[in-house]
Amino acid sequence: MNENSDALSQDAPQTPEEFTPLGADLAAPGEINPAFYKPKPEDEPVVVPGAPLTHGDPAIEVPRTNRTGAVWIALTGGVVFALLYLLATILYSWAAFTWGDNVGGRDVLTYVQNRSFNFASTPIYWLTSIAFFFYFTLLALFFYGAKWRAFVIGGLVVALLTYATSIAAGLLTVSAWTLTYSEAMAFMWRSIAFNPLILVTLILAREIPIWFGGWIALRAKKLRDKDLSS
Repeated sequence: MNENSDALSQDAPQTPEEFTPLGADLAAPGEINPAFYKPKPEDEPVVVPGAPLTHGDPAIEVPRTNRTGAVWIALTGGVVFALLYLLATILYSWAAFTWGDNVGGRDVLTYVQNRSFNFASTPIYWLTSIAFFFYFTLLALFFYGAKWRAFVIGGLVVALLTYATSIAAGLLTVSAWTLTYSEAMAFMWRSIAFNPLILVTLILAREIPIWFGGWIALRAKKLRDKDLSS
């Protein structure tokens, strides 16, 4: 009995330094195989967009896109279209007074003002202007990061759609539903399709996407170069 007690006492640790707590030699979670350890959701850093980063937060860069800028440029192009269309209306009214039938001694300013205001209040003017802005915005949203040639080609589609909308607006202005089909088609080709105020929409809707589309493409190129350099 005493011999067994002496053997057990010799094997047991004699000092506190020799005693190793249970589990102290175990590796921390994830050190052996990190794939089996996933941090709890509360351990993950939460980054709120727009919130200032503190000293310990990781720097997260969100790549900027040209989508918002393209929409604003398209809006500017729509405003320019409406202003140039109104200017073309004024010039056409002035030409109609100068080389047309101005019997009665009418004042040129009053004539041009009344004629231009009457046209600007018709669906041909405001519906065509809204349609161009809509078509150009769609083009900008599809090709906001593309090169200039995409707007050169896509601008042709915008021009044709705007021209078709102006013809439809002309038929709406004259209440074409009150006419027969043959009368409406004859009136469209004779008085609407080749009217100078309708043809000018085709020209404006072709040129504005080219130049403003070049602006969008240039802005997209600057953003791409900035992302590559950073």
